[in-house]
Parts: sequence; C-alpha cells; structure tokens
Amino acid sequence: MTTPPFKPVILSASLILFSAILFSVVSPVLFPESHSALASSRSAVLEYKEAKNAYQRLAASARLRKYRKNWIRVINRFRKVYLAHPDDPDIAPKALFMMARCYTGLYGYSRRMSDIQEAAERYQVLVERFPSSRLADDALYEIGQIYKMTGRPSSAIAAWKRLLKDYPNGSHTRLARQRLARMGVRIEKKSTPVVAPARKKEASRSRESGKKADTRGRNKIAIIKDIRYWSDKDYTRVVIHASAPVTIKQGELPADKKRGLPKRFYLDLSPAYKKIGLPEYIKIDNGLLRSVRAAQFKPKTVRVVFDLRKTEKTKVFYLDDPFRIVTDAFGAHYAKKKCSIKPLAKAGTSSKTRSTSTRKGKLSLAQQLGLCVRTIVVDAGHGGKDPGARGPRGTREKDVVLQIAKRLARILKKELGCRVIMTRRSDRYLPLTQRTAIANANKADLFISIHANAAPTRRLHGVETYFLNFALDEDAMRVAARENATSRKRIGELKSILNDILKNSKVSESSRLARKVQYSLVRTLKRRYKNIRNLGVKQAPFFVLIGARMPSILVETSFISNPQEERRLRSPAYQDALARGIARGVIQYIQETQLAYKR
Repeated sequence: MTTPPFKPVILSASLILFSAILFSVVSPVLFPESHSALASSRSAVLEYKEAKNAYQRLAASARLRKYRKNWIRVINRFRKVYLAHPDDPDIAPKALFMMARCYTGLYGYSRRMSDIQEAAERYQVLVERFPSSRLADDALYEIGQIYKMTGRPSSAIAAWKRLLKDYPNGSHTRLARQRLARMGVRIEKKSTPVVAPARKKEASRSRESGKKADTRGRNKIAIIKDIRYWSDKDYTRVVIHASAPVTIKQGELPADKKRGLPKRFYLDLSPAYKKIGLPEYIKIDNGLLRSVRAAQFKPKTVRVVFDLRKTEKTKVFYLDDPFRIVTDAFGAHYAKKKCSIKPLAKAGTSSKTRSTSTRKGKLSLAQQLGLCVRTIVVDAGHGGKDPGARGPRGTREKDVVLQIAKRLARILKKELGCRVIMTRRSDRYLPLTQRTAIANANKADLFISIHANAAPTRRLHGVETYFLNFALDEDAMRVAARENATSRKRIGELKSILNDILKNSKVSESSRLARKVQYSLVRTLKRRYKNIRNLGVKQAPFFVLIGARMPSILVETSFISNPQEERRLRSPAYQDALARGIARGVIQYIQETQLAYKR
C-alpha cells in the first residue's frame, strides 16, 4: 500500500503552524529584548503609515490644503512619530523628511518665511543625524532648493556641492549637477562617498560580533572649526568648536624664561585637523590668560595651548550636538566676595515663616554660612536664529520669554536692590555656553533661565521648574531634548560629563531654589487664572545650566503648544503674573537664608 502524496505535505504544514504558534508564545519569554524591539519596530511602521495616510488625504483635497490648521495637524502627526522613535534608522528619517515636505507645502499657501525655515531645519536634522539614510541626499537637494528660492545662492551651491561629494551615486546627484551647471559652477568629476570602505568593514565586523557599529562618527576625523572666548578679570571661558567628537588629553607645561614663555596648560584633541584659516594665535591678555594658541601638533592631533597668567584653577568638559570643548579658567579671587547687601525689608519674621525654614531641623550649606545674593542673572531662552518652540497661532517662544525675563529683571531689581543682569535684552542669538559664561564672569549668585514648554499634543498644560541633574522620567528627558536641540539618546551620554560637574555644583541649593520658585509661581497664577496645573520640580541635564558656578534653575512657564496657554503667554498680564511668581519664589529663598543666618 502506497502513501498518498498529499499526507507528508499536510504533516509539514501542521508542524510549521505548530512551530509558529509555539515560537510566538515562547519568544517573548526567552527573547524579551528581541520581542520588544520587534514590537517597537512594528509600532513605528504603523504610526508612520497612519501619518502618511493623513498626508495623502490632505494632498488630495484642494479644500483641506487651504487651511493652515490642517497642515499643522499632519505635521504634528509626523513629529509625534519622530519623537516616539528618534533613533529608528528607517522611520525617523522618513518622519523628518515628511515634516519638511509638509512645511514646504504649507509655505506655498502661507508665504511665511518661518514655514520654509522650519522645512530647511528638518532637512538639516535628517542629514546630520542620519547621513547613511537613503533620504539624506534628497534632503540636501531640497535644502539647496530652499536656499536658492529664498535668495541665498551661495548656500544653495554649498548644499549641492556637499551632495555631490558625499553622495556621488545618490538619486538626486544628476539634478544637483544640473542646477550647479545652470549657475555656472564647475564641478570636479571625482567624489568621495560619505561611508569609507574602512567604515563599512568596521560595521560588518561589529555585526558579526553581535555589537552595533558606532554610526555617529566617533572615529571620524574632526575639524577644529572655531575658538571663542568670554572673559572677565577673574574668569574666562574658552569654547573650542569641533565638527565631530574628539579625544581630549590634558597637560601642563612649565614656564620657560629663556624663551619668554609663561606657564602653560594644553589640550591635545584627536583625531582632528585644524581648519584652514583658523587663527593660530588669539590674544586675550586680561590678567588671567595671555592668549590661546592652536596648531597641528601631530598629523591627526590639534594642540590648543593656554598661556596662563594668574590662573588659579581650570576646568574642562565637553558638550554634544554640536561637539564643543569648554575650558573655564578661574582667578585666585573668583569666589572671594563679601556680602554687603542690606537685609530684605519684606523678610518675614513670623513664627510660621521661621519654622518653615527649619522644619526638618537641617539647614542647607547656604543657610549655615549665611550666604547672600548680590547678583542675579536672568536668561531669556533662545533668540535670534533660534526661535524656540512655536504655538498653534505662530507665537514664538523667544519673543514671550524675553518679555517675561525683562519684567522679572525689573521686579527683582526693585524688590531686592541687587544687581540684575540679563543675558540678552533683544532678539539676538546666544550660544548656550555663553549664557552660563555671562553668569560666571559676573560672579552671579543665582542663575534663572526662562523658557516656554511644548509637547507633541496640544492637551498638555502646566508649569514646572528644573534644576541640573540626571533626568528621572521620560517627560523631563523630552523637555531637555527639545531645549538642548538633541535626541534622548545623546542626552544619556551626558552622564560622563555630569558626573564630574555635579561634584562641585550647587545641586542642593538649586533644588531648594527650584522648589521655592515653583510653589510661588503656581500659587500666584492660581489667584488670577483657572486650570493652572502644577507639574512640580524636576531634574534634567540642560546644557544651559552646565558649568554654572551658582544655584541655577530653568523655569518652563507654560506650554506654548497648548492653545489656551499660548493665548495667556501673549498677554502682558499673564507675563507679569509669571514674573511676579518667580520673583516671590526668589525672595522666599533669600529670606530663608537670612533668617537661618540670624538665628
């Protein structure tokens, strides 16, 4: 008797079906990470597909395309996908590209320069974060188109030249070459792809060993592009700008009287090249540092030498996105200052206030020493080319926080009689490193940075206050990522520098100041406004607070992405209420310090 030919087939199919069912049940237990990654990947694909469908419905309807709110709604859907999966090498670039495409489409109706600038920024983020994406050359081409359309031909040429150099086989290479030819630009035939063969081999070896290759350019040779400094007689900050991360080696050189050289401190940066045209000698000559010199010390090492004068201490750390090496130099008398401020006239001496400051029986270091506040630096976030977040009605964060900061500065000066310094009084751009440098150079006692919050969903609302430390939750990381203009993954890398910085920073005092400001801010707003949500005091690694030598906080005043709070932020009355709430918190902080000192 022969076996029917179909029976083995049925048996094999049954085994396959049984194996599939068994694996689907067992795999989450045996391989939880793989299962989680797979689920996340599927979620990313589904979310992007839904956002893409929304875009296609918008693009197909002439009626829907007329209204700005419809474009913004689709843009926010792609933004939500990107924020949920910022490191997905497939979905994140697609979401960025579609955000940019939507902003370009919106510009066709609105003719707002801010919309086309938003498009260019999204394309730029795509190129910088995902240079190996198949959309990177498309994004570079579109950047060139935007620059040409907005009257910046030299920038357009630079973008298209970069496309030809980095992506010689890209889908938009021919179009870029044609555009350059029409503009009379001659192009060399030879080009170098963005991923060198050595990097490909390295990635292959990493995959074979089960480890991910570092695709962010950690081994890429950096270009030392610029060196800037901010200085005072007892403090100087020098910031070295590099195109990619480098290894930093510190050292000292003794004075050489025969050659007329003072005591020196140097940094060896590798692998790195010095940019052609970067000055080899930068004169400072302020009593603390004579000068800063940069030279190609070895084939792949740039040495930056600091000629010292009366420098008592130096501190070096780095910041990412973009990569910068920050060097702070302090004089012998930097921290030595006498407290001459008069006691606050409004300092409460009631038993209730007195008991509040010592309720737990423990006084902070500032309270124990009776430290005073003579100088306060108020920092209005963003500014100039950095607009910050935008509200549904187009309100820019940089504008409202400047108004709040100005009001706060006036109130503090009037109430405390102390010196109040603003990092900016107009719509101008300031690097994050310069903001804390201003506070350090002026030997500030407090540093207060003012911002407006934002979120992918318009429903979120409330006020919160931050101090510098590691982020403890996803919301804090999201806010820090937005203010730092970086991804959550890069935020995690800050631990290596924060570990050192936090040893000498005013974490406990910053925390106490943040609690006082948050409590006072919420209380002041609730007296006049409804639906005020207290989001509490949080900690996160904000770049703007790193390196500050005094208690420092960052206040997220309200959500500019929330329609109701956006309207309030535009109101002078609400701006004044915010400023008064922050000021009262600062005054309470100082009062507690003085009360503890008097006891």
